[in-house]
Amino acid sequence: MIVLGLTALPVPAQATGVDVVAAVTRLQSQGAAVKIYQRTSAGWPADPRMEALPMRECGRRADAPVVTGLATLGRGGVVAADMKRQVETSECALRFLKEDAANGDQRAADQVKIASAVHRMRTVGGRLYVSGPAYGSGTGWRTLGKAPGGAALYGDQIIDPFDVGTLKFLVKTATINKAGPPENDADGRRVSKTWQYRGTTTFAALFRASKPFRDMLGGRLDPKAGKISFMWGVHTDRRGVPVTVITYWWPRGDYPLAGATAATRYSWDVKASIAAPATIGPGRDPYSDDLVDAYRIPHR
Repeated sequence: MIVLGLTALPVPAQATGVDVVAAVTRLQSQGAAVKIYQRTSAGWPADPRMEALPMRECGRRADAPVVTGLATLGRGGVVAADMKRQVETSECALRFLKEDAANGDQRAADQVKIASAVHRMRTVGGRLYVSGPAYGSGTGWRTLGKAPGGAALYGDQIIDPFDVGTLKFLVKTATINKAGPPENDADGRRVSKTWQYRGTTTFAALFRASKPFRDMLGGRLDPKAGKISFMWGVHTDRRGVPVTVITYWWPRGDYPLAGATAATRYSWDVKASIAAPATIGPGRDPYSDDLVDAYRIPHR
């Protein structure tokens, strides 16, 4: 306390920091299950056909992928995930995508299929399983082969908060590391006492530090994409358990994706048993079943 004359004034208690790396390591050892709700706003380059419409009635194309599901943690991070993804696309944008698809544009055709239905992705036992019209005709699950445990979970959100290497990099480079505002978990419940880590980095720096990000990009980073700078935030409860992750990038320049804001929320009072499904055969890997496809270097 501070003593002024004969009056003793209490000193406000200072919030003590949390250790998100230790908390996530503990969750891994417990084999914890987590519920995910994620919403992304994705902007695409201007389409002259939309710009030419009267009164700019369509504006620019802006997609809103929503991802929900469950994941389980284990040694090294996410070991299994079962996710659903639905993309909201404006009617004008979808009309022009269909025109492009009819003219033989395979990327446009994939995006039309992605927008047409809910698609599912499941990783378990080191393999990726998929279901939905963009992955192949007919109903049922298909396999896309070997994949890391988090492959079904990431691609719109580029930060994996359950990978210790990624977390160590973020904590080390954070410009804000202090008590944070209230946040909502994946069920919309208010978490009043939080801790926030925030900072700014580049795709190139994250690529060097984060194996999950390297996996998302197929192990190769376009030097031009590497220059993209983005803001990020990781919010935890006061035990260090992740509650939300936010990333934001809208770079200037000629990029296939103009930018995105991804907000992911987590709830922890869940149980999950994720098993490999029966499959009807191999699937195809379509363009735009996650946003980082726009930055991947195509295999020749």
